[in-house]
Amino acid sequence: MNIQPSKWVAGVVLGATMLMVLVACGGDDPTPTPKPAATTEKAAPAPTATPVPVVEEKKEEKKEEKKEEKKEEAAPAAPAVTFEGKTIRIVANSSPGGGTDTQGRVMAAFMSKYIPGNPRVVFTNQPNKPLEYLFSATEAPKDGTYISWNSTPQLDFGFLESMNFIKRSTYEPIGSTIDPTRSWMTYDPVGNLGASAATSCLKDYAGKDSTGGGAHNEFLLADEISDITDGDATFLATVFAADALNLPFRYFAFDTVDTNAVKTMWARGDINSTVRSSLWYRFPVEHPTWIPSGLMRQMAGMGPGQLRGNAQTEPHCPDIRNELNDEQTYIYNSMNGPTNYASKALWLPPGTPLDIAEALAAAFEKALTTDEDLKSKYAGVAGEAPGWIDRKTLKEATLENEKLLEGAQAVVDEQKATLLAKYFPQYISG
Repeated sequence: MNIQPSKWVAGVVLGATMLMVLVACGGDDPTPTPKPAATTEKAAPAPTATPVPVVEEKKEEKKEEKKEEKKEEAAPAAPAVTFEGKTIRIVANSSPGGGTDTQGRVMAAFMSKYIPGNPRVVFTNQPNKPLEYLFSATEAPKDGTYISWNSTPQLDFGFLESMNFIKRSTYEPIGSTIDPTRSWMTYDPVGNLGASAATSCLKDYAGKDSTGGGAHNEFLLADEISDITDGDATFLATVFAADALNLPFRYFAFDTVDTNAVKTMWARGDINSTVRSSLWYRFPVEHPTWIPSGLMRQMAGMGPGQLRGNAQTEPHCPDIRNELNDEQTYIYNSMNGPTNYASKALWLPPGTPLDIAEALAAAFEKALTTDEDLKSKYAGVAGEAPGWIDRKTLKEATLENEKLLEGAQAVVDEQKATLLAKYFPQYISG
């Protein structure tokens, strides 16, 4: 950009110098050139240009083309999606106070300014996962004013008669926010399982009938009764791994088992372990002394990906699949992968128009990837900043994992029948 102006300036200077030379020369010439004598003849009239019709036609054509271009430019665009004057409900399939709930509330508080039309955004809860799944698929409005906020995709619901075989892939995804890799964590391992638990991993208790001491002397876990009775594949994967390793464990069923309920049950001594994705990353923020003091110990990585280190330490123990043979690993992955490939995901009801889905996806993506205040506050309750998975990626992953689950559905059904009969006969009717 500096080259052109400098050349232009040099040209001006050179021209001015030459003009000064010429003027100087003309003024000092001792023999000026004589002026021609005047004549009485009239000067010939200046020639008049003859109009060329073809040229004028081309000009007219160009004018017409420009008019057409202006018409095309002025054509009204399709109306943009707006939610002005509307109320958007974000519905969590979890109870108030848990991880899904608190993360969703933080997110919802920022969303009005990012959604076209700046609508009112409210956050509510429907802890009954099957009921929320069916409502969002069959009764919820399809105008973008109802958004499901789920801890996991519940992909297996699409293969259940009780869910009318409505596939998750028929929903319109918006995106998801959290690494779905889960961890087996034990609260007060020494107090509940014995002194050896301070440095042990889940694999160290394979084939044993007790943990060797402590108040409980075995691993005690809890899940929601709806997940147990429906044979939820995520729940089944944990039971399968514990059964395959022949661990000393027991499972209890409760109406609600979200993060808040788990902590309450730990404090009361009802259970001592849980298998979840986000808690491992949240402990350094929510309970910074628990891991360094040994009050909380990670006993195994539970997939589907590899557990990462949190803000305080690397995982204490390896992935559970390291202890399974090839056949067991296939069965475990068939149950665990498809239902846990995404965590903290946003979904719109089946049949939501694409322009609405894309407008909302763009709004959430912008908020969760660019708003530093939102990202910071989200990390404060989640233990990790949102790792946004966009609409297209989530849609493709849903279809791929649905096919995987469909191909392994016979395996899942077999394990469901076997494990429920072995550990939960009281929930099998007839």
